[in-house]
Amino acid sequence: MITKKQYQILSFFLTRALFFGLGITKIFNLSKNDAWMSGILGTFIGLGVMSILYYIKKNNPSFSKLLNKGIMGFSTKIIILLLASFCIHDVVLSLTTMTSSFLLPQTPSIIIAITVIITIVYGNYKGVSSFAKVAEILLPISVIIFAFKVVSSLIITDYNNFLPFFYGHKLGILKASIIYALLSTVPSLLLINVDKTDLKYKDFILGYLMGSFTIILTLLSINGVLGPTLANILRFPEYMTLKKLSIYNFVENIENILTFTWLFDLIILGFVSAYNIKKIIKMSIPKKQGLSKFIYAIWLIIIMLIGVYVFNKHYYLALDLYNLECYILGGFIVVILLCCLILKHTKNIAKS
Repeated sequence: MITKKQYQILSFFLTRALFFGLGITKIFNLSKNDAWMSGILGTFIGLGVMSILYYIKKNNPSFSKLLNKGIMGFSTKIIILLLASFCIHDVVLSLTTMTSSFLLPQTPSIIIAITVIITIVYGNYKGVSSFAKVAEILLPISVIIFAFKVVSSLIITDYNNFLPFFYGHKLGILKASIIYALLSTVPSLLLINVDKTDLKYKDFILGYLMGSFTIILTLLSINGVLGPTLANILRFPEYMTLKKLSIYNFVENIENILTFTWLFDLIILGFVSAYNIKKIIKMSIPKKQGLSKFIYAIWLIIIMLIGVYVFNKHYYLALDLYNLECYILGGFIVVILLCCLILKHTKNIAKS
């Protein structure tokens, strides 16, 4: 069981997690210097998705119990398991690619990936309450670092980069908005399997709104510092923006410290994803604790090895996945919401 505040903090981190190394570049590719507009419109679209998710969770503090009921419950478990696995793979791939490219170029990718997986497993050692407390501790650090990044970016922003408005095709802005909505809401689907007392609507969406607000500010700062053309070309425009920051032209090369906010986002996504995998496997093999732990460990190791030796080693496959990821996430969000709505409807019929 977690508190209302912890639920909101987890939602905040999850809202941000999938943008690093994926979403930012794709959004700039479609909407150019109007990326921030796509962020605002995408937030409204995302609120629609979050409203459906709230309806599913409303009056269902133990919704995960429904996952053990019938074929639909089993199907929903499988889809959530696949989504959680996909998210952990994204965490491993993003962190290994970023770390081996910029931070620790001499360190083998497998060492970085093993460190990530060990951290995720350890964070799940005592369940959701443990990593929820970790997220609560990381939040003020993340906010302080993010505030420094935004203020520093404003100082060196070239406001001509925002002109002219609607420079790209309006359809591109709409597409970018839909992608923004997908990236910001899909990780929150994993919270449906986190048992929690009922939340009011404003409490439910607060974490999402705050997380989305920081992403919009990030889009503004990247566009202002780099410009839409450079932001579209670079694989990690967020990192390259930070390389231009300094403290009074005296302290430079501070980008490695400022990247901690993305590390926090991805690690929290890894925690929540691993929690779902662990819980679903345990629910599927309730009477064999040792076997469920073994399968859980093997499952994470397989995801790690695929991330390192398939996608990280053969980067063209990572680029193919990058092009398909939004379609995959769209499929997940449609199928999971439909399955959960059917489960909720079935439960209501059974009550009546």
